[in-house]
Amino acid sequence: MKKISLSISGKRYEVNLEDEFADFVINDMKSAGISQETDNTPALLLKAYLKLAHKNSNYEDEIELLVDTLDGL
Repeated sequence: MKKISLSISGKRYEVNLEDEFADFVINDMKSAGISQETDNTPALLLKAYLKLAHKNSNYEDEIELLVDTLDGL
């Protein structure tokens, strides 16, 4: 387990995550401009969430296409 710390509008949050998932979260936060060392704004976190939601939506569309393709075989 790894501990992830994050400050949002002056309040610090800590969560424990499985190692592999923690590494994914840390890298994803970095790519979204979210810092573990400095304070983050709610607007920045909202943008990061929307980016992930968009990715998830695209993945669902791709999965549906793959299922439809496999059903056609």
